[in-house]
Amino acid sequence: MARISTAELERRLELARSHREEEPAFFRCLLDAKVYAHAPASDDHSRLRLLQFRHPDGFHAVPFFTSIEKARPPTGIAAKIIPLLGRQFLELTRGATVMLNPNDGGCVLYPEEVDALLKTGAVARIEKIHLANDFSFLVSDQTKPPSWLMSCLMGLYSQLSFVQVAYLLEVAPSHAPAERTLLIVLGVAPEHAERAVRASITEIQPFCAHNDVALDITTFDPAKETPAYLRQRGVERFFGPPLK
Repeated sequence: MARISTAELERRLELARSHREEEPAFFRCLLDAKVYAHAPASDDHSRLRLLQFRHPDGFHAVPFFTSIEKARPPTGIAAKIIPLLGRQFLELTRGATVMLNPNDGGCVLYPEEVDALLKTGAVARIEKIHLANDFSFLVSDQTKPPSWLMSCLMGLYSQLSFVQVAYLLEVAPSHAPAERTLLIVLGVAPEHAERAVRASITEIQPFCAHNDVALDITTFDPAKETPAYLRQRGVERFFGPPLK
């Protein structure tokens, strides 16, 4: 396969930022393009070790870059620039969160997304919806979740120590009670909320597409009061420690 140039990779990245439908093409390019990472300047370890940083949202990430110019270490950082193929970089950092071009707004990939990209050549597409403050919904008291959905999610959350509890609801907008959809609600600390949601979508999106199932995911901070809607009839608490 022909090597993807820096110019083509950055062109694809800009397209993906402005046109979501271009994201799959960008990630395919990323695997075969040369990228750049930081290693300690004076590291004589027998294995390659890469630097990471603490993201403002609280998690640690391994940075990598689309060009050697973007990879220039900031003043005061003792690092050397290591060129790698995208696939090679992702294999080396498997299990870590990575961030592309962190100084330019970047692109975060969580471990579950890296695994999916290496296995399938694609990353699940995620759409964030911001609801109005006065939005309300109805909770059905006869939820009938597909069996495959529950087994997938329970297996995933048993591996994600930061997911404390998970609920399933069947809901509909108050103004359209016939338009029902499934809603997953996760109890997870705010610094892990985005990863929990994206890991969930990565795990179940192929099955949802195959079975024509639509669902939404939201989170709440379990250190605070449990949302009132989770105490209604029809809410299934399917993951978490036994209730006392």
